Amino acid sequence: MRSCAMPATIAGALFMAANSLVAAMDGVIVRLIAGEIHPLGIVFFRNLFSLLALYAIFPRSRLHSDPGISFWVHALRAVIKLLALFSGFMAVTQMPLASATAIAFTMPLFVMLGSALFLGEQFYAARVAALVLGFAGVLIVLQPGPGTLDTGALWALGGAIGLAAVALLMKVSANREDPLRIAGINLVITVPVALLIAIPVWTTPTLYALGLTALQGVGGLMAQLAFARAMKLADASLLVVVDFIRLPTALFFGLVLFGEPIRLAVVVGAVIILCAILVLFHRESRERP
Repeated sequence: MRSCAMPATIAGALFMAANSLVAAMDGVIVRLIAGEIHPLGIVFFRNLFSLLALYAIFPRSRLHSDPGISFWVHALRAVIKLLALFSGFMAVTQMPLASATAIAFTMPLFVMLGSALFLGEQFYAARVAALVLGFAGVLIVLQPGPGTLDTGALWALGGAIGLAAVALLMKVSANREDPLRIAGINLVITVPVALLIAIPVWTTPTLYALGLTALQGVGGLMAQLAFARAMKLADASLLVVVDFIRLPTALFFGLVLFGEPIRLAVVVGAVIILCAILVLFHRESRERP
């Protein structure tokens, strides 16, 4: 009897596509409610609903197993992720969705740079080429000149750097920690910290805004789990191509919902950034035994 099981590569690509679509919708939701809730408040509610969903879905025994590494490593990672999330949300409130999305694709390049600078990994020619090509793509997206590098672009770059730092810290504990437990500890730390920093700009959301942040929080948790599953099923070089669907999604919603024109420079720059990441992953895959 023929098996109807889906090939692992296709399943991984589908999980990654789900993750990418949710990530694109994250920015859309922020733009829709940013006039009502400060981005710090959005960060708090998003993480709160992710935490509630996590405890509602998974057994507590999986969330409270014995720690494999120092609590302070978890705490540092959680706080950096919180700041990166805030930076990303600020970016989409101050620049076109597609531009912010394109800049976010530089995160793997910052991971590569950080791995060479802080983890002692080799800085060979292919990595240098990927870095140069990737940041050339960023320059095309931003088209910097006198007065053109606005705060939105700086927020977007800050978010990408922050998420890269989180990924580097994940390398420290990747083989010693349950990903679900990492997510649980991250949220337990993040929610109260996010509440504290949101209090000075607090506004009570309407049911409409609260519903969207709930959708954002639950979707964010599912996206994180889908990403972890995708990484187990398919090669990173394939997944980064699938993740690129975030750009046309951001272009579509930016045009339809917010009237943002589709700029050729954003598309060209984003494709160059993608090529830089593919060069990096191709070289990394050849190095593996």
